[in-house]
Amino acid sequence: MENRHRHLFDGNTILNVYNNDVINLSVGAPGPDLLKNCGEMMLKATQHRLEEEKNEGKYYLFQYGTTPGLWECRDELKNFLSRRYGDQVDDENLILTCGATHGVQLILNSIISPNGIIFVEQVTYMIALDAFKQFPLMKIIMVPMKNNYVDFEKFDEIINNELKKNNNYLITNDKIFWAMFYTIPTFHNPTGMTIPPESCKKIVDIARKYSIVVVCDDVYNLLSYNDDLPPHRLFYYDDKNDVDYKGGNVISNGSFSKILSPAIRLGWLECPPRISSILKQSGIMKSGGAVNHYVSGVIASLLHLKLQDEYVDLLIKTYQERLKIVCDILDRYLPRCCSYKKPDGGYFVWIQLHQECDAGKFVKWCQENYKVTAIPGSRFSLIDESKNYLRLSIAFHKSEVLKNATKKLCQGLLIYIRQSLVKN
Repeated sequence: MENRHRHLFDGNTILNVYNNDVINLSVGAPGPDLLKNCGEMMLKATQHRLEEEKNEGKYYLFQYGTTPGLWECRDELKNFLSRRYGDQVDDENLILTCGATHGVQLILNSIISPNGIIFVEQVTYMIALDAFKQFPLMKIIMVPMKNNYVDFEKFDEIINNELKKNNNYLITNDKIFWAMFYTIPTFHNPTGMTIPPESCKKIVDIARKYSIVVVCDDVYNLLSYNDDLPPHRLFYYDDKNDVDYKGGNVISNGSFSKILSPAIRLGWLECPPRISSILKQSGIMKSGGAVNHYVSGVIASLLHLKLQDEYVDLLIKTYQERLKIVCDILDRYLPRCCSYKKPDGGYFVWIQLHQECDAGKFVKWCQENYKVTAIPGSRFSLIDESKNYLRLSIAFHKSEVLKNATKKLCQGLLIYIRQSLVKN
């Protein structure tokens, strides 16, 4: 009989974040104490939307939708993002998706040469790596990082070398890019860092110079824990008023999974007209009659009623407190041979262990001896590097659980490192 799992992490004692026997600090998902707010919010939004449908009398919400997605949702999303970013977002640049991963798949299928190249950072979102490997004709190439950011000299050199090896990429009216660079520029997963403005401009310069597209995983951008607006998204720096503007080389790939609920399965691509016009002709979009059309209507009301703003404010306050608690514990108990940098937002804290410490082995040991687990750095590497790193998530557990688990992790790490050094 098939196992009746209730959620993504069900059935696995290591990854099951709901299992209190082992505290899992690895999962990048909101916990039940936050998700409990979604029921009442969605109920209010659904009632509002259905009342709108009833008043109009056409019930378009239950009909096939338009390819880029329900215009009311894109219009409300434009207003919401412009308000929260502090930068103008245009609804004609927005295409609704089923989430960030669906957005990446749509891009790879629609505008990238089928024998093209996917450039990725030295450490990056591990599920994205898994998704990229499902395109066997495409070559995945790792770009080194320097001080948690892209090494631009190396990146330029790598692109040059690849172009010298092969110019036989299939470029058509639709497949307009021979390569893409996948990056998480704001509150990076796993490092938590944000690419500074000058570096963002360099990435745009490289993209324009070599005619590649930069796909930004922008799912954490609004979770900024400083008092001011979040950093400009990288899309902002590909300014159409620039003298050397090439029609747009950056896509912002967003999602409601981290700022509302993973179950909503709704996201967006913010992209320039030359890209959006191609995506709108994609078979899965054009024939499907808009993705998640009904949910888009409910989310339009959620945004219109400002319920999403209230919830994001709650997330920021909650995660800000949790991050401070985790970092206070790390400052006090993390072994001196280890280090980390406190992020300004997002879900994750990236810890560098002693050079000789294998985080994969430590995690197994810590789980058995201290009942705490996290994700080793090698999981985020294309070539199995970064073995002496750990990623912690502040998203799921309440503050007190995070505090105790982080302290246990640090205590276990100290003992493990001492034992390992003695053996070596």
